[in-house]
Amino acid sequence: MKYTHFASYGGIFFRKSQSYLKAAFKELGISYVDSVVLINVCENPGIIQEKIGENLALDNAAVARSLKLMEQDDLVSRQIDVNNQRTKKVYPTEKGTRIKRFVDAAMDHWNTYMLDGLTDEEQEVIVSSLQVLR
Repeated sequence: MKYTHFASYGGIFFRKSQSYLKAAFKELGISYVDSVVLINVCENPGIIQEKIGENLALDNAAVARSLKLMEQDDLVSRQIDVNNQRTKKVYPTEKGTRIKRFVDAAMDHWNTYMLDGLTDEEQEVIVSSLQVLR
């Protein structure tokens, strides 16, 4: 079987997801990129900036911009690593943790919408396949 348009299907899915989530996060004043960075920080407290970029396939400049804005909005805090003074570890604040719960709910709603009508087995195949491709 040929998968000539596989990349375009992925692109369409990504753009639709990003558009929905961008609108959902607008009232919070958080961007789509900020939301995925915040999730990564909340799930990995004490993570360093370079690891965030690696986890999310984002360049360091995008991660740095996102962290700077979120630090200004009191969503994350950066603290110097006692073992390496040139490195800062990133932690979610209480406000950041609250915002993450809203982000999770919006993403859960989108997932439910996108996977509606599929069997549990079909959903598992899609999710596990995307995890492998990531």
